[in-house]
Amino acid sequence: MRVRSILIAAAVCFLLAGSAAADIDIHKKHRFDASPGDTVVVDVSFHNVEVRTQPGGSVDVTVDITVKGDGSSSAKAAQDLSPVFEDQGNRLLIRSTRSKGWSWKNVKAKGQVTVLMPPDVNLLIDSSSGEAKIIGDFGNSKVTFDASSGGLMVDGAMRELHSDLSSGSIHANVTRPLAEFTADASSGSVRLEGGAALAKVDTSSGSIDVSGLTGVGKFSASSGNIKAQWDEIPPNTTVRASASSGNVTLTFPEYTKISGLVEVSSGGIHSDFPALIRGKDELKLDGGPNAIDVHVDTSSGNIKLLSN
Repeated sequence: MRVRSILIAAAVCFLLAGSAAADIDIHKKHRFDASPGDTVVVDVSFHNVEVRTQPGGSVDVTVDITVKGDGSSSAKAAQDLSPVFEDQGNRLLIRSTRSKGWSWKNVKAKGQVTVLMPPDVNLLIDSSSGEAKIIGDFGNSKVTFDASSGGLMVDGAMRELHSDLSSGSIHANVTRPLAEFTADASSGSVRLEGGAALAKVDTSSGSIDVSGLTGVGKFSASSGNIKAQWDEIPPNTTVRASASSGNVTLTFPEYTKISGLVEVSSGGIHSDFPALIRGKDELKLDGGPNAIDVHVDTSSGNIKLLSN
């Protein structure tokens, strides 16, 4: 593996020296040994990241980068972006980030990071701008995606899924309910299929659509609709949903007992569950002992409490 890395580095140096205006291609591979509970950290600038599971005890990484620009600028960019692999004990670091020493006006770059890793190893992706795909059964792992600009697509299973995006959407399809699902999207929608025991979602501009829930739900949308559906919900569970401008639709299993308050400033209210007090802009419910505790409000939009 060391010899291969040296040959690749030499090829990059040849390109740098051979042509001032030539495209610079970087291709590097690395293998880590990993144990359950370790964390793979992917720290990148603009790269697309794809992570899949594989059997065994190793993490296999491939990084491909192409840099275009004038000689001095592209050479500086290629030097900065050359991947770094560090085994920090229980943290396995993959880094390819830009510095402040070159400008995007003079350089264009694209990158792809592909990671194959075993289940039960945690994953953290920290990206400035780029899409991420996470595919496979990651077992008892915690997966975190933090991006300034980029989207997240998940298809598989894991213990926890957490995401924080300034600009971009989240679409997760899980094959079994997550223990925890948290999502914060400043500009973009959030969609979860497959459920979670605990779901917390906050969007500034975008819709929320989550299904298959089995426990606590807390949702807030400044501009966008909220839809949440439960397959089951234990007694005394807390549900909160608030929308500044948008409709809220919550769907619970048949015979769910609900207590709480529903409020609208401008919009209508519909409930499949019996109300203690029904007014023009509010609905009070009292489902008795062990009822779930629901509080829903919207400034402009309709609220529906449905039974499935």
